[in-house]
Amino acid sequence: MTDTDKSIEELENDHWGEAAFGSYVVRTCHQARQKPIRCLSDEEIRCLIGQKIGLRFLLPIAVDLLRNDPLIAVTYFEGDLLLALLRLDIGDWTDHPDALRRFLTILRDNRAEIGACGEIPDALTEKYLSL
Repeated sequence: MTDTDKSIEELENDHWGEAAFGSYVVRTCHQARQKPIRCLSDEEIRCLIGQKIGLRFLLPIAVDLLRNDPLIAVTYFEGDLLLALLRLDIGDWTDHPDALRRFLTILRDNRAEIGACGEIPDALTEKYLSL
């Protein structure tokens, strides 16, 4: 169980310091890595996952968010968090087989709704459903 009072930086014992590049993604990821995990916004979780940062801490949290609303619109569009997870490689889930099983259940149970979402490519969903 992850201590959500700690930041990703603390848990990984890897302090990046200040962002050297001023893009939204770089700034957001650098700042989010310094916050206690329990204080991360849904957008910060989506952004970090999209950059494959802190996956071993964030995947279970993201799957829990999807359990209540598989097509939650975190920032940009309906299903943006789901899309971030679908873009991960299967190997990215190695540390969390239980979270992967729960994710697959969400995909199966909501297949029609996800398929009707124009933002989620069927090929990404099928990649996971074929496991």
